[in-house]
Amino acid sequence: MTARLRNCGSVAIGLIAFIATSAVIHSFLPPMVPKGVAAKLKYFTEHKDEFDTVIVGTSQLYYSVSPKIFDATTRENGMPTRTFNFGIDAMHPPENFYVLDQILKTKPKKLKWVLLELGEVRARWFKILGTQRAVYWHDWPRTEMTVKKALDPRGDAKWYIQITRLWLARRDLAWNLGLFAKQFANVGRVADLLPAAEQERFADSAVELGPAGDGYRIAGEAMSAERAVSYQQWLAREISQARPKPLDRVTDQGYHEAAGHIRAAGAKSIFVVTPMIFQSPLQFRQSSPSPIIAFNDAGRFPEYYDSKARVDESHLVREAAEKFTIALAREFVRQAAQP
Repeated sequence: MTARLRNCGSVAIGLIAFIATSAVIHSFLPPMVPKGVAAKLKYFTEHKDEFDTVIVGTSQLYYSVSPKIFDATTRENGMPTRTFNFGIDAMHPPENFYVLDQILKTKPKKLKWVLLELGEVRARWFKILGTQRAVYWHDWPRTEMTVKKALDPRGDAKWYIQITRLWLARRDLAWNLGLFAKQFANVGRVADLLPAAEQERFADSAVELGPAGDGYRIAGEAMSAERAVSYQQWLAREISQARPKPLDRVTDQGYHEAAGHIRAAGAKSIFVVTPMIFQSPLQFRQSSPSPIIAFNDAGRFPEYYDSKARVDESHLVREAAEKFTIALAREFVRQAAQP
């Protein structure tokens, strides 16, 4: 019995030492920001005081909002801006909240506005993006969001229902908690410091920053006729099923906290819903912490939903993206002028 207690004590001491060591290393050596995000964060950090407006979201903003056109439009409408597009492929919540925090940590002196794409927290990730892309943002606040979302997707389940979901959500829970463990334990961090790894992270910086170096890229050409048929059928289903959709509690809280962080940085936030194929309007459970500019309404904005205006169900061709940029900028000026 004494030997067992001694062994358990040794294991406990070893575990505590490991956690303490990981915490110390973590404080001095933050997680490596991966390729696909690193180039924009590095560029913004170096030029942070040149911008007063930042657009943060997925590829639906990355490939749809030209800062050059946005700034020209706001200037024409009496509210000049200097904008950087921080859209990233597949950067859904809660990764976007983590990246937003990294942007704000640079303490941009002139920052006045953050346009943050509105979308729901996801407990599952696109494996095609790679492990590094999944690990770096899995600190505990963001991991906790994914765990809560996995256990209570709609945000209104009783505690005993959430217990029954432990089995159903076991893979999502294991995956997210495993990523948190890797992030906290700095797994593979030494290899990330090697020159070859650093070079690889920034190998495509010019492409990722776009032709003008402002973070905007063009998505591509219009979808094929065959794809257009399935797209129109999908869109018709979405329109017929469109209903106001309250955000789940985790997402709702995440955006309230994000708006608070932006205010603490001395700026204001506006949430943006792109002309995506999903037509149900997103609603906060009570009041929204920021104004919402929404374009996911094919009835009001048919020009963005014609198959000739789209690369796929998520992205616009260049001409439509430029029109969308102008419309977004005009609505931004209108919302910003509100008391």
